[in-house]
Amino acid sequence: MGNTVLTSDFSPMQQYTWFFTLPAPLTADQSEALSRDFAAFTAQWKSHGTPVEGLIEIRHHRFIIAQADPTQARPSGCSIDSLKRGVAQILQQHGLSWLDAGYVCYRDAEGHIQTLHFSALEAAVQSGELGPDTLIFDHTLDQTDDLSKWEVPLKQTWLKRYLAPTNA
Repeated sequence: MGNTVLTSDFSPMQQYTWFFTLPAPLTADQSEALSRDFAAFTAQWKSHGTPVEGLIEIRHHRFIIAQADPTQARPSGCSIDSLKRGVAQILQQHGLSWLDAGYVCYRDAEGHIQTLHFSALEAAVQSGELGPDTLIFDHTLDQTDDLSKWEVPLKQTWLKRYLAPTNA
């Protein structure tokens, strides 16, 4: 898919977006099986009894991105909990789980997706493993219809605070 909402059927308004990071890349078969299960989940996803117009997609065999159209049934606490529980259950059925929010994902010099715990960020910047132009997957996006804002240079994210003033 492109860098916009997951489906062109959504309104052009901002979408609610949730990111789940997998600790290792999925195989093509795993991605296909998960995609089927996620489609079945979103077909029955509801907010206070009203169907949520949503979609869950796997990107780069590493990330699960869920989006909901807020112009339909607005996702609320219960439906968001239901989403997270549903994703976790589907992953568990396939022997998988997602990483907790304590990890940053980035592309290394060869373009491979890597993960790094927040506790190691400062050392990674100081060693040169991460630099101002390192592409970071910014999971702080929560309402966007433009996923091109998701993979951006470190210097354009909140992580820029770890850069030396001359590198920012």
